[in-house]
Amino acid sequence: MPAVPRYFAILICLLTLGLAQAAPRTDIRVELQLEPPHLDPTQTASATTAEVTYANLFQGLTRVDQQGEVIPALARTWRVSEDGLSYDFALARGARFHDGSPFNAGVAKFALDRLRDPAGGNPQRQLYTAIDEVRTHGEHGLELRLSRPDSLLPFKLALSAAVMVHPDSADNNRHHPVGTGPYRFAGRMPGQGVRLEYFPGYWGAEPHIKQAHFTFTANLVELEASLSEGLIDHYSDASTLVSQAQLRHRSDYLIRDGIGEGEILLAINNARPPFDQLPVRRALAHAIDKQAIRKQLYQFNTPPLIGSHFSPHHSAYVELSDYYPHDREKARRLLQEAGVAPGTAMTITIPPTLYAAELALRIAGELEAIGLELQVERISWPQWLEQVFTNKDYELTIVSHIEPMDIDIYARDHYYFNYDNGAFKALWHRIEQTTAQAERYRLLADAQRMLAEDAVNVFLLMKPQLSIHKSNLRGTWVNTPVPAVVLEEMHWE
Repeated sequence: MPAVPRYFAILICLLTLGLAQAAPRTDIRVELQLEPPHLDPTQTASATTAEVTYANLFQGLTRVDQQGEVIPALARTWRVSEDGLSYDFALARGARFHDGSPFNAGVAKFALDRLRDPAGGNPQRQLYTAIDEVRTHGEHGLELRLSRPDSLLPFKLALSAAVMVHPDSADNNRHHPVGTGPYRFAGRMPGQGVRLEYFPGYWGAEPHIKQAHFTFTANLVELEASLSEGLIDHYSDASTLVSQAQLRHRSDYLIRDGIGEGEILLAINNARPPFDQLPVRRALAHAIDKQAIRKQLYQFNTPPLIGSHFSPHHSAYVELSDYYPHDREKARRLLQEAGVAPGTAMTITIPPTLYAAELALRIAGELEAIGLELQVERISWPQWLEQVFTNKDYELTIVSHIEPMDIDIYARDHYYFNYDNGAFKALWHRIEQTTAQAERYRLLADAQRMLAEDAVNVFLLMKPQLSIHKSNLRGTWVNTPVPAVVLEEMHWE
């Protein structure tokens, strides 16, 4: 056989090399700011846990897409009875957990019963109290019987708190999560992030991304350095980056302005004196110049101001952002009427988020301008979840509530705001049972006004959803109706 000419061999090598270089990547590095306390979304209110696991590791019966619509997941179809007291779900066939265990109606019943169990530890359990009984019909039929109509149930089942877990692995999901999603857990090391890899036994379509590395950087300087070096492929919260202007001019990165669902609050412990007095809470609301804070904090976009715990993107939204106009003199009078003397000390306890750190300094300055003494207490995210969210040991805090349509938290017993209003609870009960959209929207408007009137918290603004990613990465969410980084929708060009 004659030898292959050298020039021809070189040409083959070059063509092979070119094809290899043109092949799209199958890996991705995703940066998040806060490190999750653990990886079981049914056992924590941490949004970062949801961002890592939602639709990646774990799946629910339903899920929310980028447009905020409820779509099928492990439940392929469902129907509701005319009286609204029964939901029937047809479950996916052939779905398996990452350890090979089958998903079926019995497993779904276990997951939902665990969710509803007061001893189960799910922080969102109160969302599902309308479920009275879970019944199975064969391997793939599931029926939920309700004690009262709940028109929002398909949406609630799409939240990360309601993902499906298996009885054999549920207790260990904090450290070694086992779900039905397209990716399985590949490891987690302290300070080195979380790694996911494609699960070959996935019951759905095979994704383009095969490996994902989630890293967590709370330090702004380190984060900016990683971006400048091009080490990060996707970062979903670029709104407070100092280097935005430079990054916008780089050809390898793309910054996108989207819509989030995060209401940023100066949250108040309504049971802690002197905040148990309505005039004091109203004084705080009058003291803070939200327009000025927004202008100082966000130079490249203008997130909407809010006056209650409700997203302006929802059709039932009521404009209340100026319910308490900036008025320092009125704030001082309200404090005086409540017996709060000048120089009274207060503490703002904040998690290590960039927006909280920036806001805390500016809000402290606003409150000091009306005669108060403010101390800023900085704690870690796990500490915040335990001290503030769980134990309610705080006076003021700054946090973004990014779960969609979560105004129901003000109707919950023992929630960390310590807001206990029987009238609001009764109103929310009516909202859940109202199936007519126009009437439900009217009641939602009443709920917003009640929270504003009670000055439960100082409602500041919506958290911008400014994401940055490599310019040849496709399929990232511009809007985030739920906290999620959905890997299976992404691909590289």
